[in-house]
Amino acid sequence: MALRLVRHGESEWNLAGRVQGQSPEAGPLTAKGREQAARAAGALAGCGAEAIISSDLSRARETAAIIAAELGLDVFTDPGLREQDLGFLEGRRFSDPLGEGTVQDVIDGLWREPRRHPEGGESILDLYERTHRVLSRYDGRDLVLVAHGGPVRVATTTADPSAGEPVPRLPVENAAVTLLGSFVGK
Repeated sequence: MALRLVRHGESEWNLAGRVQGQSPEAGPLTAKGREQAARAAGALAGCGAEAIISSDLSRARETAAIIAAELGLDVFTDPGLREQDLGFLEGRRFSDPLGEGTVQDVIDGLWREPRRHPEGGESILDLYERTHRVLSRYDGRDLVLVAHGGPVRVATTTADPSAGEPVPRLPVENAAVTLLGSFVGK
């Protein structure tokens, strides 16, 4: 039994360098994003998954549909797999000036201080707890979970944000497949 996390393919806002978070305006996958999703499907062929569970955000659902068509699996949605709600940062460019730095600097600071909330959004600790609840719910099943970079990062971290430990904001490529094996929640 294994949980396989897949980040969605490249979206229009990925390409534009905009903060997506949970914004419904983040746009669909680009042509490259659809190709990435098809490659992820190829990598997952024969994996033995029983179903695909996807974030309910459109870029993840579109990625899941491409994978499902290749693997012949049903897709179910779970809002618990959504990206971090980044509040007022959503829609801005990462390079936009904000305070003493840029939007990217603010986002990096959230990962260093996991209890800090962006205005109108959720903290890394909130994201961590939500993601781990979802993973615990599906533990012991063979599934493909289509999500976003934030949930993949907090699912694979060894840091403990509940103790205030910074969580490394490691790169997660679009449509990357991460094998969790049997998940044991913290």
